[in-house]
Amino acid sequence: MKGAIIGDIIGSAFVNENLPSTEFQLFKSTSAFTDDTVLTLATADSIIHQKPYRETLIEWTRRFPEAGYRPDFLQWAQNGGVEDYKSDGDGAARRISPIGFAASSMEEALSEARKSAIITHNVPVRLEAAQATAVAVFMAKSGATRKEIKTFISVHFGYDLNLKVSHWKDKIHSGEPLCTPVPPAIAAFLEASDFEEAIRLAILIGGPSNTIASITGAMAQAYFKHIPKAFIKRALARLTPDMESLMEVFENAHVREKTTEELK
Repeated sequence: MKGAIIGDIIGSAFVNENLPSTEFQLFKSTSAFTDDTVLTLATADSIIHQKPYRETLIEWTRRFPEAGYRPDFLQWAQNGGVEDYKSDGDGAARRISPIGFAASSMEEALSEARKSAIITHNVPVRLEAAQATAVAVFMAKSGATRKEIKTFISVHFGYDLNLKVSHWKDKIHSGEPLCTPVPPAIAAFLEASDFEEAIRLAILIGGPSNTIASITGAMAQAYFKHIPKAFIKRALARLTPDMESLMEVFENAHVREKTTEELK
Protein backbone atom coordinates (compact mmCIF):
# COMPACT_ATOMS: atom_id res chain seq x y z
CA MET A 1 0.00 0.00 0.00
CA LYS A 2 2.87 2.35 0.75
CA GLY A 3 3.92 2.02 -2.90
CA ALA A 4 0.53 3.27 -4.05
CA ILE A 5 0.77 6.33 -1.81
CA ILE A 6 4.31 7.13 -2.93
CA GLY A 7 3.26 6.78 -6.58
CA ASP A 8 0.36 9.16 -6.01
CA ILE A 9 2.52 11.77 -4.27
CA ILE A 10 5.29 11.70 -6.88
CA GLY A 11 2.85 11.58 -9.79
CA SER A 12 0.80 14.51 -8.50
CA ALA A 13 3.41 16.99 -9.75
CA PHE A 14 3.47 15.56 -13.30
CA VAL A 15 -0.19 15.24 -14.31
CA ASN A 16 -0.59 15.71 -18.08
CA GLU A 17 3.11 16.45 -18.60
CA ASN A 18 4.98 15.01 -21.58
CA LEU A 19 8.41 14.16 -20.21
CA PRO A 20 11.20 13.31 -22.67
CA SER A 21 12.76 10.57 -20.54
CA THR A 22 12.73 8.91 -17.12
CA GLU A 23 15.48 11.25 -15.93
CA PHE A 24 13.53 13.75 -13.84
CA GLN A 25 13.40 15.00 -10.27
CA LEU A 26 11.06 12.67 -8.43
CA PHE A 27 9.90 14.90 -5.59
CA LYS A 28 9.01 18.54 -6.16
CA SER A 29 7.81 21.27 -3.84
CA THR A 30 4.33 20.72 -5.29
CA SER A 31 4.33 16.95 -4.71
CA ALA A 32 1.38 16.11 -2.46
CA PHE A 33 -1.11 13.37 -1.70
CA THR A 34 -4.39 13.45 -3.62
CA ASP A 35 -7.74 11.73 -3.37
CA ASP A 36 -5.99 8.56 -4.54
CA THR A 37 -4.09 8.40 -1.25
CA VAL A 38 -7.07 9.37 0.88
CA LEU A 39 -9.32 6.67 -0.60
CA THR A 40 -6.56 4.05 -0.50
CA LEU A 41 -6.26 4.75 3.21
CA ALA A 42 -10.04 4.50 3.51
CA THR A 43 -9.87 1.00 2.03
CA ALA A 44 -7.09 0.05 4.43
CA ASP A 45 -9.08 1.45 7.36
CA SER A 46 -12.02 -0.73 6.38
CA ILE A 47 -9.81 -3.83 6.31
CA ILE A 48 -8.00 -3.11 9.57
CA HIS A 49 -11.05 -2.18 11.61
CA GLN A 50 -13.59 -4.36 9.77
CA LYS A 51 -15.77 -1.43 8.85
CA PRO A 52 -17.94 -1.27 5.71
CA TYR A 53 -16.15 0.18 2.67
CA ARG A 54 -18.90 2.75 2.21
CA GLU A 55 -18.47 4.02 5.76
CA THR A 56 -14.72 4.55 5.49
CA LEU A 57 -14.98 6.15 2.02
CA ILE A 58 -17.35 8.74 3.41
CA GLU A 59 -15.39 9.24 6.62
CA TRP A 60 -12.01 9.81 4.95
CA THR A 61 -13.43 12.01 2.20
CA ARG A 62 -15.04 14.25 4.79
CA ARG A 63 -11.80 14.33 6.75
CA PHE A 64 -9.83 15.54 3.70
CA PRO A 65 -12.35 17.37 1.49
CA GLU A 66 -9.72 19.32 -0.47
CA ALA A 67 -7.87 16.32 -1.91
CA GLY A 68 -9.15 16.72 -5.48
CA TYR A 69 -12.26 14.54 -5.77
CA ARG A 70 -14.80 14.84 -8.53
CA PRO A 71 -17.38 17.40 -7.35
CA ASP A 72 -20.27 14.92 -7.54
CA PHE A 73 -18.35 12.33 -5.51
CA LEU A 74 -17.48 14.91 -2.86
CA GLN A 75 -21.12 15.95 -2.65
CA TRP A 76 -22.17 12.30 -2.36
CA ALA A 77 -19.78 11.76 0.54
CA GLN A 78 -20.70 14.99 2.30
CA ASN A 79 -24.35 14.00 2.06
CA GLY A 80 -23.55 10.74 3.83
CA GLY A 81 -23.82 8.52 0.77
CA VAL A 82 -27.59 8.30 1.15
CA GLU A 83 -28.19 8.32 -2.60
CA ASP A 84 -26.90 5.90 -5.23
CA TYR A 85 -23.71 7.05 -6.90
CA LYS A 86 -22.31 5.66 -10.13
CA SER A 87 -19.08 6.96 -11.61
CA ASP A 88 -17.38 6.02 -14.87
CA GLY A 89 -14.06 7.39 -13.58
CA ASP A 90 -10.96 5.58 -12.36
CA GLY A 91 -11.47 5.97 -8.62
CA ALA A 92 -12.14 2.32 -7.83
CA ALA A 93 -8.93 0.86 -9.28
CA ARG A 94 -6.70 3.47 -7.67
CA ARG A 95 -7.99 2.85 -4.13
CA ILE A 96 -8.09 -0.93 -4.25
CA SER A 97 -4.50 -2.05 -3.56
CA PRO A 98 -4.96 -2.74 0.19
CA ILE A 99 -7.38 -5.50 -0.76
CA GLY A 100 -4.72 -7.22 -2.85
CA PHE A 101 -2.20 -7.01 0.00
CA ALA A 102 -4.64 -8.28 2.64
CA ALA A 103 -6.42 -11.01 0.67
CA SER A 104 -5.65 -14.60 1.58
CA SER A 105 -6.80 -16.01 -1.76
CA MET A 106 -7.44 -15.06 -5.36
CA GLU A 107 -11.16 -15.48 -4.79
CA GLU A 108 -11.08 -13.10 -1.84
CA ALA A 109 -9.16 -10.49 -3.81
CA LEU A 110 -11.72 -10.64 -6.62
CA SER A 111 -14.81 -10.59 -4.42
CA GLU A 112 -13.60 -7.86 -2.05
CA ALA A 113 -12.45 -5.67 -4.93
CA ARG A 114 -15.88 -5.93 -6.50
CA LYS A 115 -17.57 -5.28 -3.16
CA SER A 116 -15.55 -2.09 -2.68
CA ALA A 117 -15.74 -0.83 -6.25
CA ILE A 118 -19.46 -1.37 -6.79
CA ILE A 119 -20.32 1.25 -4.15
CA THR A 120 -19.24 4.04 -6.47
CA HIS A 121 -18.33 2.44 -9.80
CA ASN A 122 -21.08 0.02 -10.78
CA VAL A 123 -19.88 -0.06 -14.39
CA PRO A 124 -18.43 -3.30 -15.83
CA VAL A 125 -15.18 -1.81 -17.14
CA ARG A 126 -14.51 -0.09 -13.78
CA LEU A 127 -15.34 -3.16 -11.71
CA GLU A 128 -12.98 -5.21 -13.86
CA ALA A 129 -10.21 -2.60 -13.52
CA ALA A 130 -10.51 -2.72 -9.74
CA GLN A 131 -10.46 -6.51 -9.72
CA ALA A 132 -7.48 -6.66 -12.09
CA THR A 133 -5.52 -4.33 -9.82
CA ALA A 134 -6.33 -6.28 -6.69
CA VAL A 135 -5.47 -9.59 -8.33
CA ALA A 136 -2.17 -8.29 -9.73
CA VAL A 137 -1.16 -7.05 -6.27
CA PHE A 138 -2.26 -10.31 -4.65
CA MET A 139 -0.32 -12.43 -7.15
CA ALA A 140 2.78 -10.24 -6.87
CA LYS A 141 2.87 -10.37 -3.07
CA SER A 142 2.23 -14.12 -3.17
CA GLY A 143 5.32 -14.81 -5.26
CA ALA A 144 3.91 -15.10 -8.78
CA THR A 145 6.27 -14.26 -11.63
CA ARG A 146 5.53 -11.28 -13.84
CA LYS A 147 4.89 -13.68 -16.71
CA GLU A 148 2.24 -15.43 -14.62
CA ILE A 149 0.65 -12.13 -13.63
CA LYS A 150 0.66 -10.92 -17.22
CA THR A 151 -0.91 -14.14 -18.50
CA PHE A 152 -3.63 -14.28 -15.86
CA ILE A 153 -4.66 -10.63 -16.24
CA SER A 154 -4.60 -10.85 -20.04
CA VAL A 155 -6.76 -13.97 -20.14
CA HIS A 156 -9.28 -13.04 -17.46
CA PHE A 157 -9.68 -9.32 -18.16
CA GLY A 158 -8.90 -9.08 -21.86
CA TYR A 159 -6.15 -6.47 -21.54
CA ASP A 160 -3.44 -6.46 -24.19
CA LEU A 161 -0.39 -6.47 -21.95
CA ASN A 162 2.03 -6.85 -24.86
CA LEU A 163 1.68 -3.10 -25.36
CA LYS A 164 4.68 -1.24 -24.00
CA VAL A 165 5.09 2.00 -22.06
CA SER A 166 6.05 3.75 -25.31
CA HIS A 167 2.70 2.77 -26.85
CA TRP A 168 0.71 4.16 -23.94
CA LYS A 169 2.76 7.35 -23.90
CA ASP A 170 2.08 7.89 -27.63
CA LYS A 171 -1.61 7.09 -27.16
CA ILE A 172 -2.10 9.57 -24.34
CA HIS A 173 -0.23 12.39 -26.01
CA SER A 174 -2.09 11.89 -29.27
CA GLY A 175 -5.20 12.93 -27.37
CA GLU A 176 -6.79 9.49 -27.45
CA PRO A 177 -8.54 8.82 -24.13
CA LEU A 178 -7.67 5.85 -21.95
CA CYS A 179 -10.41 3.31 -21.34
CA THR A 180 -8.75 2.56 -17.99
CA PRO A 181 -5.32 3.42 -16.51
CA VAL A 182 -4.76 -0.16 -15.39
CA PRO A 183 -3.11 -1.58 -18.57
CA PRO A 184 -0.55 1.26 -18.84
CA ALA A 185 0.13 0.95 -15.11
CA ILE A 186 0.77 -2.77 -15.54
CA ALA A 187 3.02 -2.05 -18.55
CA ALA A 188 5.25 0.16 -16.38
CA PHE A 189 5.38 -2.54 -13.70
CA LEU A 190 6.26 -5.26 -16.22
CA GLU A 191 9.11 -3.26 -17.78
CA ALA A 192 10.75 -2.09 -14.55
CA SER A 193 13.81 -3.57 -12.87
CA ASP A 194 12.95 -2.15 -9.44
CA PHE A 195 10.48 0.06 -7.58
CA GLU A 196 12.05 3.35 -8.61
CA GLU A 197 12.11 2.48 -12.29
CA ALA A 198 8.47 1.38 -12.11
CA ILE A 199 7.45 4.80 -10.79
CA ARG A 200 9.58 6.62 -13.35
CA LEU A 201 8.10 4.61 -16.23
CA ALA A 202 4.55 5.15 -14.96
CA ILE A 203 5.05 8.91 -14.85
CA LEU A 204 6.77 8.93 -18.25
CA ILE A 205 3.50 7.69 -19.77
CA GLY A 206 1.82 10.99 -18.92
CA GLY A 207 -1.86 11.76 -18.56
CA PRO A 208 -3.24 11.00 -15.07
CA SER A 209 0.28 10.40 -13.76
CA ASN A 210 -0.62 10.17 -10.10
CA THR A 211 -3.27 7.52 -10.76
CA ILE A 212 -1.08 5.45 -13.09
CA ALA A 213 1.90 5.71 -10.72
CA SER A 214 -0.28 4.84 -7.74
CA ILE A 215 -1.48 1.61 -9.35
CA THR A 216 2.03 0.79 -10.61
CA GLY A 217 3.52 1.59 -7.21
CA ALA A 218 1.27 -0.89 -5.44
CA MET A 219 2.20 -3.68 -7.85
CA ALA A 220 5.89 -2.82 -7.69
CA GLN A 221 5.92 -2.82 -3.90
CA ALA A 222 4.13 -6.17 -3.81
CA TYR A 223 6.53 -7.71 -6.33
CA PHE A 224 9.94 -6.22 -5.51
CA LYS A 225 9.21 -6.11 -1.76
CA HIS A 226 11.50 -3.16 -1.30
CA ILE A 227 11.07 0.61 -1.49
CA PRO A 228 14.14 2.86 -1.06
CA LYS A 229 14.14 4.46 2.38
CA ALA A 230 14.65 7.91 0.87
CA PHE A 231 11.35 7.54 -1.00
CA ILE A 232 9.52 6.56 2.15
CA LYS A 233 11.00 9.40 4.18
CA ARG A 234 10.15 12.08 1.62
CA ALA A 235 6.64 10.74 1.07
CA LEU A 236 5.85 10.46 4.77
CA ALA A 237 6.79 14.10 5.23
CA ARG A 238 3.77 14.94 3.07
CA LEU A 239 1.25 12.88 5.06
CA THR A 240 -0.61 13.80 8.22
CA PRO A 241 0.17 11.85 11.43
CA ASP A 242 -3.11 9.92 11.28
CA MET A 243 -2.43 8.93 7.67
CA GLU A 244 1.06 7.73 8.53
CA SER A 245 -0.17 5.83 11.57
CA LEU A 246 -2.85 3.93 9.65
CA MET A 247 -0.44 3.14 6.84
CA GLU A 248 2.11 1.69 9.26
CA VAL A 249 -0.49 -0.43 11.05
CA PHE A 250 -1.65 -1.85 7.72
CA GLU A 251 1.88 -2.44 6.43
CA ASN A 252 2.91 -4.23 9.60
CA ALA A 253 -0.09 -6.53 9.31
CA HIS A 254 -0.13 -7.29 5.60
CA VAL A 255 3.07 -6.30 3.79
CA ARG A 256 6.39 -8.11 3.78
CA GLU A 257 9.62 -6.23 3.03
CA LYS A 258 12.81 -7.97 1.99
CA THR A 259 15.28 -8.45 4.79
CA THR A 260 18.74 -6.87 4.73
CA GLU A 261 20.19 -10.24 3.80
CA GLU A 262 17.78 -10.66 0.91
CA LEU A 263 18.76 -7.25 -0.47
CA LYS A 264 22.45 -8.18 -0.65
